[in-house]
Amino acid sequence: MEQENRINKAMESLEGIQRAKVPADGFEKIQQKLADQRKQQQQPAGSWMKVAAVVALVVCSNVWAISNYLTSESTATEDTNYPQLMTDFNLYDNE
Repeated sequence: MEQENRINKAMESLEGIQRAKVPADGFEKIQQKLADQRKQQQQPAGSWMKVAAVVALVVCSNVWAISNYLTSESTATEDTNYPQLMTDFNLYDNE
């Protein structure tokens, strides 16, 4: 019984309400907003070129740094001071 009273009260509260009216240009506004969002989401092709240029610069600088490191390491082992030290201290007979 109490449940029926609640249902009746809810139905009575709906009396006199009107349906919502759709604006005449509502559909066009929705389409325009969707088109504007698509334009904002699209990135220009130039931005990808900038990213590619930065990646290429980083890769080239790393290759250059590694090649310089390896070159300096190979020249460090061939030090010219060792033969002079060997003759000064007579470590080996060089006769």
